Order: sequence, then structure tokens, then C-alpha cells
Amino acid sequence: MRIQATNVGGTMGSFPSWFRAAPPVQRQASVFAVGRRVYVASAGDGLTHVALTDDAGADARTRLTDGTEVEILAWRPRKFDGTRYRVRVTREGFEGWLAGDNLRSTPVAISAPMERPAATASVPRAMGLGDAGRRFGQRAS
Repeated sequence: MRIQATNVGGTMGSFPSWFRAAPPVQRQASVFAVGRRVYVASAGDGLTHVALTDDAGADARTRLTDGTEVEILAWRPRKFDGTRYRVRVTREGFEGWLAGDNLRSTPVAISAPMERPAATASVPRAMGLGDAGRRFGQRAS
């Protein structure tokens, strides 16, 4: 009796049972103290606006551009929507609520880390016998 493989194209190897994929990295939300001055962070390019909302979460008809300085007046934790901050625009005095994701501590958005530079042409070389003036393990006179 001859047994044929059902997978004509071959079989796929399996991972050992101890192998587990790394858990997804969760971005740590920023935490801002009451009284601190921070800046509006809009998603995308700097031309998009972030809307202030009133206490009920309705649009307060005030739009803030990326980089607008605001002062934290209060905060409200929310389980699913993330922390919301009561802010006052430092120049105009408008007040409203913003999501924590719409705030940052720097005036200008910080870009993603740059790639490592390519290896340079200078490669370390082993020293010759005459380079050090003495052999390894020899004491200086």
C-alpha cells in the first residue's frame, strides 16, 4: 500500500509551541498638570483645525490651529474616549474641552526618529605590533 501526501506543493513548517508574537506596543498617553501651558496638536498637516467642545461634548464653534498655546484648567478621565482637558486659549481667552490626543508639550510637532546613518568608510583595524610601542601584557618602562 502506498501513501500519498495530500499537499502537493509541500508542507509548511510550524513554529515551536514556545514561540509567541510580541504584544502590540501601546502608545502611552501624555498626562498634563492643571496650570501647565501646552500646545494644540492637530492630526495631519498644520492646516487642519481642532474643535473645542462644551461641557456636554457639543461643538463650541471655536477652532484651534496646530501649535496654538493653551493653558490646562481642569481634566476629566474617560474610560473609552481618553482623558479630556478643559483649556483656555492664552491669547484670545476662549475656553472649552479638548481630547488629550490633541495636546502636546512642544510648540512644534516632533517628527519620528531618523534612521541610523549608513556605516562610514573608516573601519576599525587591528593595531600592528609596532603601533602601541609595547606588546600586549608588557608593562611600560
